[in-house]
Amino acid sequence: MFLGEFIHKLDSKNRIMMPSEFREDLEGTFYITKGPESSLILLPEEEFIKKSQRLEEIGTSNKKSRAIKRLFFSSTVKTSLDKQGRILLNKNLKDYSGIDSEAMIIGNNSTIEIWAIDKWQAYIDEVEVNLSDIMDE
Repeated sequence: MFLGEFIHKLDSKNRIMMPSEFREDLEGTFYITKGPESSLILLPEEEFIKKSQRLEEIGTSNKKSRAIKRLFFSSTVKTSLDKQGRILLNKNLKDYSGIDSEAMIIGNNSTIEIWAIDKWQAYIDEVEVNLSDIMDE
């Protein structure tokens, strides 16, 4: 389970350190893809397999289904932690997310999200204002 929020810097090679609290559950292969609100989503292999199976079930019979599958699979990168506990953000993912020198890394139960600091703060400001309404729904 991934919990909490952490600010980490990107190095000159676009690598970012994963929080030590997350590293044990990120052993081996995992996947990074584009997420909602310009975030990046890290999926452990088990979660990626579940998501892939759900996407296969939607088929390719309509334009929307084909678009969802194409966008998801074409933007996903298979990766692992390096010896220092870092991951590489390729140019495509870095540009999509708007991450510059620092990023917010958040735990979201079975996945991890990486956000540009300013986008995360704007998102939180918007959501917290409406938190009571959101919880009531």
